[in-house]
Amino acid sequence: MFMYDTYVKAFETYLMSINKSFYTKKQYTLDAKQFAEIIQHTEHINEALQHYAKEIQETYQKVNTINRKFASIRQFLTFLQLRGVITAYNEALIQPLAKLDTELDVLKEKQFKRALSYWPYQYDIAQNAEHEWLALRNAAIVFTVAELGIKPAELVRMEWKHINKQTKEVIVLASKTFRSLPISTRLLELLDDYKRFTEQFMPLTDFSPYVWLGVGNKMGEPLTVKTIERIFKSMSEQMEFKITATNLRYYTIQKELIQQQETESLFEQFGYARKGVLTEREQRFPKNY
Repeated sequence: MFMYDTYVKAFETYLMSINKSFYTKKQYTLDAKQFAEIIQHTEHINEALQHYAKEIQETYQKVNTINRKFASIRQFLTFLQLRGVITAYNEALIQPLAKLDTELDVLKEKQFKRALSYWPYQYDIAQNAEHEWLALRNAAIVFTVAELGIKPAELVRMEWKHINKQTKEVIVLASKTFRSLPISTRLLELLDDYKRFTEQFMPLTDFSPYVWLGVGNKMGEPLTVKTIERIFKSMSEQMEFKITATNLRYYTIQKELIQQQETESLFEQFGYARKGVLTEREQRFPKNY
């Protein structure tokens, strides 16, 4: 009987030597230890892998978890091969499982309308200037994501110079590219209201080029993606259904796809690098829209 557990500590050192991150080293080592425990009474490597794969798939439900563990063990077996401990093994036994095309989380019509009305209501009942400004800013954020369908990372890059009121267009910056999108009069007016209030409430930030500012931020610095996530999390807790910038964005994308019924121009509009990515999203949208 071969004792695989005697090599787990050396495997951890090996992972350090090839500059794996702390998290990867920790997780791969734990997975290797679990592997050694599961197969400790198994004689041959392929028999061991069959037993391990069966045990893991019966224990864990998520495909991502199973595939991560299989990846750890493939790395462990590579290490054992380099050490001359084992030779060949049947790689097919621990190949990644096919991921299921799960349905995307998209807001329903009533949820979308409630999301749009949440911050305007908070503005109406605000009891001081700070709460009014926060509610107006957050309302503008939600309306911007809802109309333009942009990602949080694109949202936080917005600068006032990107908004052209004459042509009614806004430039959206991605990580390496940009695109120009039409913007409605209604959203322009909301952004104007927010800008005026910001200049009154935070007069020292009038030098800042960024659209989305925060009370606790360093003076003039934009909000982060994490702050955007917290805004939507706060809405979810109060409205008792999950709302994120992503499922709000998906609502807008799905609505456009239903109205236009083509993806040729829409994939660029919504910031996808390839048409195929938007097509894949379309196939995973709920059918009972």
